[in-house]
Amino acid sequence: MPYFLLTVESSQRTDLGLQVKPTVRIKELAARVKEFDVPMPGDRLLLLFPGTGTWQAPLADFGIEAWQRDGVVYSRSDPSDPEFTLAIGGDRGPEDLPVGTEIWLDDHAPTRGHRTKGWRRIIEGITAAPWVRTEPEDGGPPSP
Repeated sequence: MPYFLLTVESSQRTDLGLQVKPTVRIKELAARVKEFDVPMPGDRLLLLFPGTGTWQAPLADFGIEAWQRDGVVYSRSDPSDPEFTLAIGGDRGPEDLPVGTEIWLDDHAPTRGHRTKGWRRIIEGITAAPWVRTEPEDGGPPSP
């Protein structure tokens, strides 16, 4: 059975692929997905367009949006309730991903999520990391 990840509110082209909003709260996702069914790059996504139509695409990235400067790690995510940002692989742009599209993880596709040692280890590692939440005005890393 596929796992629901999110419903698209917007998307933008980045170096990682087609980055999708909203973010996904890791603890909420882990509560409804098997311990080792962690979405990994290369896993197959099922996209259900509003109305009619479906699309399959590879998962390009699914992780915390973070950056480092002067030995400090920054993120828009809350360290106590971290969120993953999803990026879809391929050449398509935001015009190809309508608002309201549902994105699901196809659990029949081979996943390498077991390599992560499961959701519990991921959450423990993220919440224990020394990082700072910030909202940079320009949408990128904070200025010095």
